[in-house]
Amino acid sequence: MLCVALTFLIVGAAGNAVSAATLNSKQEKRSNTSVISRLTDPADIFNAKCASCHVPGKFGPTIPQLSRLTAEEIENVLWNGAMKEFALDLDSSQRVIIAQWLASLGQDKGDRTSGVKKCTDGTAWVPDAGPSWSGWSNDNRLNRNSKESDITSAQFSGTRLSLALPLPPGQPVVGAANPVAVVGNRLFVGNTNRWVYALNPESGCAYWTFRAEGRIRSNVAVEKDILVFGDLLGNLYGINANSGALLWQRRVDASSTSRINGNVTLHNGVVYAGVSGLQELSGMRKDIACCSFRGSVVAMNARSGERLWKTSMVDEPLKFLGRTKDGVNRYGPSGVPVWSGIAVDEKRRALYVSTGNQYTEPRVKESDAIVALDIDSGKKKWIAELAPEQMNRTDIYHLGCETWVDPKRSTCSPVNPKGHGDRDFGAPASLVTLADRSELVLAGSKDGMFYALNPDSGQTIWQLRVGKGGEIGGIEYGFATDGENAYVPVGDVDLTTNKASGTVTAISLKTGKPVWRYVAPQDVCINKPEPCNNSFYLPPVVAGEVVLSGTNDGVLRALSRSDGHLIWSFDTAIEFVGPNGLKGNGGSLGFGGPVVVGNRIFVMSGHDVFGLGMPGNVLLSFTIPR
Repeated sequence: MLCVALTFLIVGAAGNAVSAATLNSKQEKRSNTSVISRLTDPADIFNAKCASCHVPGKFGPTIPQLSRLTAEEIENVLWNGAMKEFALDLDSSQRVIIAQWLASLGQDKGDRTSGVKKCTDGTAWVPDAGPSWSGWSNDNRLNRNSKESDITSAQFSGTRLSLALPLPPGQPVVGAANPVAVVGNRLFVGNTNRWVYALNPESGCAYWTFRAEGRIRSNVAVEKDILVFGDLLGNLYGINANSGALLWQRRVDASSTSRINGNVTLHNGVVYAGVSGLQELSGMRKDIACCSFRGSVVAMNARSGERLWKTSMVDEPLKFLGRTKDGVNRYGPSGVPVWSGIAVDEKRRALYVSTGNQYTEPRVKESDAIVALDIDSGKKKWIAELAPEQMNRTDIYHLGCETWVDPKRSTCSPVNPKGHGDRDFGAPASLVTLADRSELVLAGSKDGMFYALNPDSGQTIWQLRVGKGGEIGGIEYGFATDGENAYVPVGDVDLTTNKASGTVTAISLKTGKPVWRYVAPQDVCINKPEPCNNSFYLPPVVAGEVVLSGTNDGVLRALSRSDGHLIWSFDTAIEFVGPNGLKGNGGSLGFGGPVVVGNRIFVMSGHDVFGLGMPGNVLLSFTIPR
């Protein structure tokens, strides 16, 4: 494996060492004065087309990470994957040259097998054998409440590790803390290594495995004998949950950067999925037109793959907006991706969708919002506009608005000349029933705001600031609720220092006031690599007397449901040896959230996405003494 820091040396085709600083200093000149078609040296091609994203490594894999791929895999990404749009002006030979060069920089290509031993016990799948957790949440209202659990704090203090299953690392990303589903005597999980697993939850052996076309970050959702998931190439899949046989595969959006990045909801034979995209990265390049992607929600028949409806989050037609100072075309309105899962309201026949920011103007009301859709037709029932007040309810932003990308912000929307933004919703909304039988739609934003909405109208009933917010601040991936309180994790990472202010706040649903707050320790990253910090990314789960969540330092924490004091913790960012014989490391905790089924806890450790966490790719199971 090639191990190099950001000040690595890159050896070009002619054997000349080129530093990262040299690449950065040459980039502007080459981008503006060189004709891409004339470039033949792979280091020059990389410098002109790729360095702005992949040298910083903040929102794209670094060269060491890319070198884990084979030349064929890199070519495929340039022709058919997320980089297709960015590589449009590279000819076929240039793509081969740069793919071969990047692949040659690393000798260790890793394991492309599933890495899990096949089960030989012949045990049949019994879907109704005990409690289950069949999706991102154990209910499609997305409450993340293990309601059947009666675990006490005293019991939880004796929790011990019972299984560690290292999985082959994904290439180039090593783990995304994927959500886990447990249905009867099977554990189902997808992974950034492109494999989906049906495992024995006790031994970790596999009854079947399935390899997807693209990397998987979404959950898997199971209903009856159907399993569904999405990949980062924008594909949805239907799988026979008993055998692993492919039933159908459908690409849900034409954009080359579209992806199923968030979680899917499977309800009464229909899968609902939000569509997001990577076109927000276009703003990092001064020579690429921006933007045309629009987020959407699709509904598919889970058994046949037939599309039932698709609703765009932007209704206005795309228009030419003019050109940047560098003469590159601008289009809008664009953006409003859907990054997260979708909550179901059976009584109102509604879906609740949380949305992302716009990339380009003019402003649309669906941006940074909770949108209620008709479950049968996909038509919009109401829109709660929740873009931050301090930004005049306008969040029009892409990565070119960051000063570390471009101090002049020359590609940022003129509506947002100061570059502030990216305060949208990455966490799903939740529908909750209170003790008095009234209902609320709950939502938490990256701006650090938590909202309670009227499910009939979208009107805000109360709101509370729980964090300062930021690009990777506020509430990132989700929260939990028990009908009395919401339990809300906050990341609040400062991108310039990588310092964080991680907290979990319990909020009374009746009053909208804080009940208690747990503050994560600051000395959590001693002897751990960057980007370790104490941010709370992991969506919690409520189980008996405990709220279980975790932090970017890899520590899983159980807090008292009544007052928030720490009951138990376990550092997952260590090396494990699994029953499959593989060695592997845990890493940061984020995205998927722990699952509590009976007296067992399941969680994936390792969150190597966009450079926001420590890599790792280990499935962990813990046993709570009865």
